[in-house]
Amino acid sequence: MKIKILKKSTASKITLLMATVVLIASCNKDLPEATPITFPDANEVNTTLGQAINSDPNYSFYKAALNRVGALAKLNDETKRFTLLVPTNTAFIASGIPSEAVIGALLLANVGAIVQYSMIPGQQYLSTDVSSDFPNTQLPTTMTIGVLPGISVPLQMTTFLSKRANGFWANTIPVLSPDNKYKNGVIHEVAGIVAPPSQVLKAAMYSNANLTYFRAAIERADSGAVGLAKLDSLLGYAVTNMTILAPNDDAFKTLIFGSVYSYLLTQGMDQATAAATATALSASPTVFQNPALFGVLTAATVKGILAYHFIATNPAGAYQPNIRVFSNNFPSTPAFYKTLVNAGVAIHPGVMAQATFTGPFVSNLQFTGMGTFPPGGAPFSGAAATAVSRDNHAVNGVFHIIDKVLLPQ
Repeated sequence: MKIKILKKSTASKITLLMATVVLIASCNKDLPEATPITFPDANEVNTTLGQAINSDPNYSFYKAALNRVGALAKLNDETKRFTLLVPTNTAFIASGIPSEAVIGALLLANVGAIVQYSMIPGQQYLSTDVSSDFPNTQLPTTMTIGVLPGISVPLQMTTFLSKRANGFWANTIPVLSPDNKYKNGVIHEVAGIVAPPSQVLKAAMYSNANLTYFRAAIERADSGAVGLAKLDSLLGYAVTNMTILAPNDDAFKTLIFGSVYSYLLTQGMDQATAAATATALSASPTVFQNPALFGVLTAATVKGILAYHFIATNPAGAYQPNIRVFSNNFPSTPAFYKTLVNAGVAIHPGVMAQATFTGPFVSNLQFTGMGTFPPGGAPFSGAAATAVSRDNHAVNGVFHIIDKVLLPQ
């Protein structure tokens, strides 16, 4: 599986090389003066980003954070360019940081993460530079998480700007005042702190108490697989970029009960005993490792179901889980999105998704699968799965916890 590795992007640097001049005895001319380099302004404004933040009382919390980590001077450098996602004081308060004193009391690493993730180095990105294409525009920040196995440079954390007719966002945070231009860049004022992720998907999902069946299903699906062919390995690989629709425990219990109950009836068991047995078996995620049920919960069946919960695209002609879609990136009218199922069945229509917006915020997100349970319904006619927990952001992707298992057929 081809994995897209993020390229490192750094701020522009210009180095003046001074040549060594050898004076010959017969030559006594003065050396010519060096021609000064003039750095063009990003905008026709005399104020730098640092000066604007230093003087605006609405940015005093952000200024305190910059000073805490020694980053304010960098924003006064006229030779550098930045796009800043700046929370105003009101946005800091809305994010749970009520005062500058609290910023001073936070762990330095936490303040540094907030600051570094708010800075996009190298050039300015105006709202007009952000693509309206699905799902978003991925940009590198100044935050890195070190050198990981298999790559030679520090992994640079990225942020995701998106723009639609109903809003402009940084990840899931609305941009309230875009395109505030200064001499060396631009400030987009955001409604809250754009917080960086701190865990890979595997750590975040496996530690979630509502996803124990999901973890057990991954283990069953990976039977016999190796390397990045294992979904478990993919979840832990930091340089992937995925969107996962993760059914919660109750969703899996409902599906497993129905599947096991139907299976037991075909084996000649009476309805009451089949119901009692199916209830007992579906009560624990260990059901996936029960050899007696390997005939109904085969590794291939479980993997096929899970594959339908990984959004995918095919930029190189092969479907891969290489897309990060936040709730606000889905449309307000139903639309279809391909999944990893399309790696084996290219013509599959995918899953149907629809977001409901209240202002710039998503108030509901639903997904509908092609299959119905019990089988026999028309495609996409079943009840939609609702995202009961949206936009769980991780280093290598985002997951939405849904209340129903989607079936691909």
